[in-house]
Amino acid sequence: MARCVIQHMTAAEVDGAFVLARLGYRDLTLDGWRRIAAAAAGHVLVAQDSAGRARGLLIYTISNTVAGKPDLRVERLIAFDMLDAESVASALLDEVMQLAARRECASLSLAVPLDAPDATAAVVLASPVASLHQVI
Repeated sequence: MARCVIQHMTAAEVDGAFVLARLGYRDLTLDGWRRIAAAAAGHVLVAQDSAGRARGLLIYTISNTVAGKPDLRVERLIAFDMLDAESVASALLDEVMQLAARRECASLSLAVPLDAPDATAAVVLASPVASLHQVI
């Protein structure tokens, strides 16, 4: 894919991004997407190609942690491209990491579905948040 433009999604772009949102939320209805987009207003990045077509979405939140520093949490990343969806995802991730730096976030977290317990454990144990110690 050619270079994409990343920006925060506007209210006028919500309906046009529904097809992409549906790729990330299997049973999503248009009304359901509108509710999600309204709840996440200002926290949805959209990647657009040179023709202005939506190619990716990244929904995030920023909140304080018990340590007092903000955490940027990626709720959902959806990328679509006929040949190179990873480039769309990378562009979205680059932008959200720059945003995290501007907001002085100290950590990044991922919303991992609880219905995937094996994957959840693997993600947590492989991350820097895990500190395992044993004597024997």
